Amino acid sequence: MAAVNGYQGNTPAETTPAAAGSKQPAPPTKTVDSQSVLKRLQSELMGLMMGGDPGISAFPEEDNIFCWKGTITGSKDTVFEGTEYRLSLSFSNDYPFKPPKIKFETCCFHPNVDLYGNICLDILQDKWSSAYDVRTILLSIQSLLGAEPNISSPLNNQAAQLWSNQEVQISDLRALLHPISLVFIVKLDMSISAQNPDISGERQSGQDVRTQNVMACQAVSNIVKTSLGPVGLDKMLVDDIGDVTITNDGATILRMLEVEHPAAKVLVELAELQDREVGDGTTSVVIVAAELLKRANDLVRNKIHPTSIISGYRLAMREACKYIEEKLVTKVEKLGKAPLINCAKTSMSSKLISGDSDFFANLVVDAVLSVKMTNQRGEIKYPIKGINILKAHGQSAKDSYLLNGYALNTGRAAQGMPLRVSPAKIACLDFNLQKTKMQLGVQVVVNDPRELEKIRQREADMTKERIEKLLKAGANVILTTKGIDDMALKYFVEAGAIAVRRVRKEDMRHVAKATGATLVTTFADMEGEETFDPAHLGSADEVVEERIADDDVVLIKGTKTSSAVSLILRGANDYMLDEMERALHDSLCIVKRTLESNTVVAGGGAVESALSVYLEHLATTLGSREQLAIAEFADALLIIPKVLAVNAAKDATELVAKLRAYHHTAQTKADKKHYSSMGLDLVNGTIRNNLEAGVIEPAMSKVKIIQFATEAAITILRIDDMIKLVKEDGQGDERSRGGARDPRGGLTNGELRVSDQISEQKPLETQESPPPCTDFDVAYFHSYAHVGIHEEMIKFHSLFSAVCCCSLGIAHFFVECYWLIQDRSRTETYREAIMQHQSFIQGKVVVDVGCGTGILSIFCAQAGAKRVYAVDASDIAVQANEVVKANGLSDKVIVLHGRVEDVEIDEEVDVIISEWMGYMLLYESMLGSVITARDRWLKPGGLILPSHATLYMAPISHPDRYSHSIDFWRNVYGIDMSAMMQLAKQCAFEEPSVESISGETVLTWPEVVKHIDCQTIKIQELDSVTARYKFKSMMRAPMHGFAFWFDVEFSEPAKNTNATSVANGSSSISPFTEGNQKKRSNPSDALVLSTSPEAPPTHWQQTIVYFYDPIDVEQDQVIEGSVTLSQSKENRRFMNIHLEYSSAGRSFVKESVMR
Repeated sequence: MAAVNGYQGNTPAETTPAAAGSKQPAPPTKTVDSQSVLKRLQSELMGLMMGGDPGISAFPEEDNIFCWKGTITGSKDTVFEGTEYRLSLSFSNDYPFKPPKIKFETCCFHPNVDLYGNICLDILQDKWSSAYDVRTILLSIQSLLGAEPNISSPLNNQAAQLWSNQEVQISDLRALLHPISLVFIVKLDMSISAQNPDISGERQSGQDVRTQNVMACQAVSNIVKTSLGPVGLDKMLVDDIGDVTITNDGATILRMLEVEHPAAKVLVELAELQDREVGDGTTSVVIVAAELLKRANDLVRNKIHPTSIISGYRLAMREACKYIEEKLVTKVEKLGKAPLINCAKTSMSSKLISGDSDFFANLVVDAVLSVKMTNQRGEIKYPIKGINILKAHGQSAKDSYLLNGYALNTGRAAQGMPLRVSPAKIACLDFNLQKTKMQLGVQVVVNDPRELEKIRQREADMTKERIEKLLKAGANVILTTKGIDDMALKYFVEAGAIAVRRVRKEDMRHVAKATGATLVTTFADMEGEETFDPAHLGSADEVVEERIADDDVVLIKGTKTSSAVSLILRGANDYMLDEMERALHDSLCIVKRTLESNTVVAGGGAVESALSVYLEHLATTLGSREQLAIAEFADALLIIPKVLAVNAAKDATELVAKLRAYHHTAQTKADKKHYSSMGLDLVNGTIRNNLEAGVIEPAMSKVKIIQFATEAAITILRIDDMIKLVKEDGQGDERSRGGARDPRGGLTNGELRVSDQISEQKPLETQESPPPCTDFDVAYFHSYAHVGIHEEMIKFHSLFSAVCCCSLGIAHFFVECYWLIQDRSRTETYREAIMQHQSFIQGKVVVDVGCGTGILSIFCAQAGAKRVYAVDASDIAVQANEVVKANGLSDKVIVLHGRVEDVEIDEEVDVIISEWMGYMLLYESMLGSVITARDRWLKPGGLILPSHATLYMAPISHPDRYSHSIDFWRNVYGIDMSAMMQLAKQCAFEEPSVESISGETVLTWPEVVKHIDCQTIKIQELDSVTARYKFKSMMRAPMHGFAFWFDVEFSEPAKNTNATSVANGSSSISPFTEGNQKKRSNPSDALVLSTSPEAPPTHWQQTIVYFYDPIDVEQDQVIEGSVTLSQSKENRRFMNIHLEYSSAGRSFVKESVMR
């Protein structure tokens, strides 16, 4: 038997040992031929590549698929974490009935791995099963590194002794592990540093990387190879949410695959390019490219330089394209309309509709010819985007038909509209035709209720004026991508116009192009005036609504600018209709390319065989090394007829040999030139003239396949070095900017300084170890890396003086400015607090906890601070560092990127400043970081800004919010949808809402939920906060829930203006009282930042816990209960809210989670 990849096929079979203690005879001998082992290993390689399991990989070694090199990385939270080990895997011809031989090539200090790399693992010994594969083996070995080893009979006694007392001697074990891994890291860095000393990662070079790239491309090719040809098989693709796609379209298959290898991605992109340029041939181009790579790799291993191969491939590509154009093409005019139908049939011969190809080919050709047009340069074009494909369930595939007109998969917006309008003037809009409403949460203060009615009337009048402008311009068909409300529909019905809403934007573009309309996005012109130009209207002979299957569709017929038709597809289910759509799309593209290029060639492998013979002869005429590459190029093209024959269950060797003989005759004998159209007859297993048989393709498709496949192969062939950059934990962003992580938690980059000497800090006896940084914490920190949230918190815009009048224009002006000035109070209050406490800050050390963009740190530096440590665990710290440098403060402000619990500061600090407050004060649990900073670094008597915080609550009545979210469902365009109200309540009010309310919505004076003294508060107090309350309603109104807001106070350590008054759980100072407002405006007293409904707006707004159903309360009615706020067990950044309330003898409970 012949040798396969270095292994002899006649290796003696071995018997599988019987289980220990069994009296049964040994099982019979099992032998496997080399070819089946080869296929098994190729399949496992593909599965391993597509699996994407972290920390494991393996590839065959050079040209021997029976010898692999693998890599395993130690799992997280083990002593082997981050350490990379290399293994060798050797497979015999008895695989998978015998396990492979596996050894560690990297020294591994483990009880069950000896000094020579041998592994003691049960699945590689007596527990082996043929069901195991390479992936299972690698995962098991990776698990072995972190699992409890077998130390009763170890292979490494020293490792076993250390392991048995691991808690005591864990440092010794790490000391033995780290030098080993360090050797490989140093070698890696040295190998890369010659090019770029800053690069850190894994490098593969030379033949290894080329072989891996070729294997990856072969794996992709093998996936689609069996779907080529008229008898190719389909693939069933199931995505991550369970949606099923059944297809043999190469572009669709590759688009849905999650390919990770970079070389394999090149082939996926190649298929997409072929699909865009030609519309068909995606499978062929991938197969040819992979075969070219495989043969080029063989040449490289035979010491042919890649440059010579690339030069030969390019020469072969040029000669092949030239030969097609000169010798193989046939002009379409010579054959009439028949070649168009044959091209369409050839394209769909491998598709689901191949059994009805005669029927569908005529549909496709008629559709393409219907959209024929001449452009401004006199060129004839066929814009197939003007062909709309609609899918309708029911009936058989042969009940599909071609409709003259562009069909919109939607009906009229109202039944009172006419079914037909002729002639049609069409307006294409990309905005709502609905009553203009102000944003939720915006309030306009009026003194006269009649003014409010004027605002509402003006809102209605604006919509009416827009509709009148449309109708006066002559529009009688209005299409919009957005909604149309009942009031607007009323005007359209009265005018006898057809209005269609929620049209797909893609359909809208095609309609606009076909009718000559302009897609209008706004009524406003450059001067701000609302007008509608009649020139924006499109024209059509008629617009009519018809019923197809169970759906109403609007048809636009007789378009003026270009023709538009629709293909209505009928079928049993979605799988069938989707595949029919893909097949017709490919056929439409092929017919279009045939008409525009005006040339066709024979199919069935005829072109590839002719080119193979021609290039093979060409190679013999050359004297340079390129002849070897050209000869391999010629052989590679034969992969197409070979795969066609194999997929048809025919003898590929015999058929391809006969086919080559015919083409050799055609190229050597003048009277046999017609043999150049000879191709495969896959039904009868013979050779025939495919041009006469009607198996033809556009010449452009073959030319593009050869060009794209060659360029893709050359792109991958040129790669001789692959460096996989490693993004170390928390280091990626800094390294990309040229910086590096300081081991103490800071950033070191140019002018950014961190103290060189950090004294070892002894933990306080009462201080617990810092909490671990969870995945939720990482996500929380990442959310603050985006500039948007910081822009929102510091944005400032001055309001112009204006006379407030209750008009819609002023209301819109108010909407804009409302959000632009929302955090003016926050930023200015903090700046004022810093300046008021300048005597505490000047010449002192300050820590800014959660520095964000660094604005508060810069304020402190401007106030004269000796040094400011700006601490933030989010990646925004990197930008904060840039801001500091841009302002020339690098000598004063030191940015530390990390958690307060982790970073180190080598001195005590005098001041801690932080904007730690979240929604409802305690949401996000950032106060714990301030407390940690206080306990770690703050001097006795030091200053904390803010110094105190108070959380308030009060019952509210907010009928507008309830009406907007719930009552809307009582009547929707005249339809009773009240059945949706219960679900709407759950969706709208299940979680707390952050929004702005006015003081008028509050039913009574607020109560204090929690008062916080930042000097004395302990972290444990924040785990759960419970407060009782008792309110007396000041008015008769429906109560919709409770509002929460907070104040923070900036006072010196010795002062506490509110401590006495709120310590007992009730506030003697209400944010609504006149006396309290005067007190806070007095600069001699403590500075206060308030988020109450009466205070200037901030980004915190107010937090509302809504009831599912309102409660009617009378004046002076008592509302009492309790509220508990606790950190969520799911994520400590979340907050659980447990609210109990009773009134008028009824008790209620509302539980919610603020996420």
